[in-house]
Amino acid sequence: MIRLTLKPGREASVLRRHPWVFSGAVADAVGDGSDGVAEVVDAGGRFLARGAFSPDSQIVARLWTFEDREIGAALFRERFTRARALRDRVVPAGTTGYRWIHSEGDLCPGLILDRYGETAVLDLLTGGVERWEADLAEAVRDVFAPSRLHVRRSAAEHDRLSPVRTGAAAAGRETPASDLAPFTEYNIKLVADVAGGQKTGFFLDQRENRARLAALAAGRTVLNLFSYSGAFSTAALTSGARRAVDVDASEAALQLGAEIRRRNGLSADPADFVRADVFDDLRRRTEAGEQWDIVISDPPPFARKRADVERAARGYKDVNRLAMKLVAPGGLLLTCSCSGLVDANLFQKIVFAAGLEAQRSFALVARQGAGADHPVSLECPEGEYLKGLWLERQDG
Repeated sequence: MIRLTLKPGREASVLRRHPWVFSGAVADAVGDGSDGVAEVVDAGGRFLARGAFSPDSQIVARLWTFEDREIGAALFRERFTRARALRDRVVPAGTTGYRWIHSEGDLCPGLILDRYGETAVLDLLTGGVERWEADLAEAVRDVFAPSRLHVRRSAAEHDRLSPVRTGAAAAGRETPASDLAPFTEYNIKLVADVAGGQKTGFFLDQRENRARLAALAAGRTVLNLFSYSGAFSTAALTSGARRAVDVDASEAALQLGAEIRRRNGLSADPADFVRADVFDDLRRRTEAGEQWDIVISDPPPFARKRADVERAARGYKDVNRLAMKLVAPGGLLLTCSCSGLVDANLFQKIVFAAGLEAQRSFALVARQGAGADHPVSLECPEGEYLKGLWLERQDG
């Protein structure tokens, strides 16, 4: 275990039970941290907390306990049992794909556990929790009892604060059938690419936005931008949408989207799956004067570190300006940001500026982020990363 002594005055956030300790707050470190555990003390040597030690990250420690207790199997089972009890209360009927453990929101910073039917995916997000893999996996099996447990290790990418783009879907290769985990969402049949897909194989955080789309889609056309495996389109089509088109840069993701449509008894016309740079595709569609009843824009995070925020703001404004021009009068735009560094107020201002540039008038009719299986710690509001704005076009 490594002992991290904070600089004078830098203990305030820990006393407020914020679970992140940044490297710049540390005055001295004693020990090698080979067990992945960091003990945090104030400048006078007073114990404050223990957590996962990640020397390659700007967040050098993610705190699991503010009590003088051991981090190990007993603590893991305690936290996991509490997390499972919450999901048993809040997950909707007909749904076997959802988040079992949401990092800081479940007092388990640095790890995620997602359920896809009989398969669980444990994603170790930091170097510290990677060192606890054996005990964490055992606790997952004890508490959740999945038929299959797949472990992903995103620590290196997260610690460098760089995009996670690995596996078959990112490389454009076809996904092996053995990597596909079937599950349901409001009784819609879906699959997750647990080995090579984005995140843990699927975007579970958009479940409630897909449900809202399904309630609005009957008889309407849908353009699904940054579509990944096309779950928005499938939700719309199973609810009576007239047509849905997926646009994504990954051929493997589009192939997976076609497979998901077929599993739900829907046609998978190749014309409805467009492999393209989404920005280029948007410009082509706006120049052609296309109009769609509903446009979905759910891009990957544009800002992964503070220095990216200004560039990200430009990207969000550009994509929304173009998307707004494609929305028919009376139509809807769902625009999303999953960049945690772009907060809800800033994102709404960006979208407002995009509307001015697009010369289109929209009303904000709903806000929708992740579902209740993605809890947010009040001590760590940064965990509320997903922003979704439902906008209705008002001008003719």
